Amino acid sequence: MTQVDIRVNGRDYRVTCEDGQEERLQQLSAFFDRRVSSLGNDLGQIGDARLMLLAALTVCDELFEARARAGDLEEAETPMDLDTVGGASRAVDAAAARIKDMADRLEDA
Repeated sequence: MTQVDIRVNGRDYRVTCEDGQEERLQQLSAFFDRRVSSLGNDLGQIGDARLMLLAALTVCDELFEARARAGDLEEAETPMDLDTVGGASRAVDAAAARIKDMADRLEDA
């Protein structure tokens, strides 16, 4: 285990992490510090504990939204029905026929 010094809202904290995770912890703490600073600028001095709580809740809300969007995308990847596949196939065949026709006309010109 490694100890890493991080800074959030102007305060230094020593945090323990697994070996090799130091850079990731620095990135996460910098992200969180920006969030805390932004909220602090918007809300003024409301106390460190309350500010940290609101920043954590904001980040959790974003995480939940991202998970919901990811779930929606996974559900949207349902296979196409036969009618859709057939329609797409016919559109591709028609485009290929037009391209062949154009190529034939260019060849004859």
